[in-house]
Amino acid sequence: MRLRLLTVMAILLVFVLTACTDTDESAPETDPDKKGDATITKADLTEFEKQLMDLSNYTAFAYDINLHNQKAKGLQITVEHYENGEKVDKVINMESGLERVKPSDQLRVVFLRQQMNQGKEKWIGSVIRDNGYGNTENIIDSPSDDYTSVSSGGIGSDMPMNIGERQHAATIKHTNKTSVSQRTNLETEEDIKQATDYEQVYLLSVQLNEKALDEKASEK
Repeated sequence: MRLRLLTVMAILLVFVLTACTDTDESAPETDPDKKGDATITKADLTEFEKQLMDLSNYTAFAYDINLHNQKAKGLQITVEHYENGEKVDKVINMESGLERVKPSDQLRVVFLRQQMNQGKEKWIGSVIRDNGYGNTENIIDSPSDDYTSVSSGGIGSDMPMNIGERQHAATIKHTNKTSVSQRTNLETEEDIKQATDYEQVYLLSVQLNEKALDEKASEK
């Protein structure tokens, strides 16, 4: 157990080092030259990071987020599990506060998936900032090995993000269907329905919030 924890911490440390960027203290609250309140793109992992993932038996989905609007106070990440088009569970659901994050700072979001023994798998979600990181984990049942196809796809190039609007970053599909489509621009409920209409699907998402979750709770 201790060795596993040290491995995870080492992985996160590597991401922290590569995610850090210079802070622009003079940046305005909103950058008019940028589209959206932030921009998300697939992180360009180094060969060392990729090899570390292989050695630790983790599959990584990593994304860099450049914040343009300082009104965003929280960054929420989720992994939702669907079966035959129906949502059955939230595997990961966490939010990281953005109080100290300045416009033009870079954030890194990392989803880690590890196959374990006895039909189990571990998920870790992490939000990494220049001044630290937060993460959560969950152990769930793995999809059956009987599926003939496992495919994943997600964001490749820059995509705009707006406060209060969920951005779907990636999907992982386990299916016996002969044809599998992967889409990144899931904008409507019908898009999500089509993307999750397989035996087992994981939907990875990020969202900027104008109020942090603890602020919302205090208002109730």
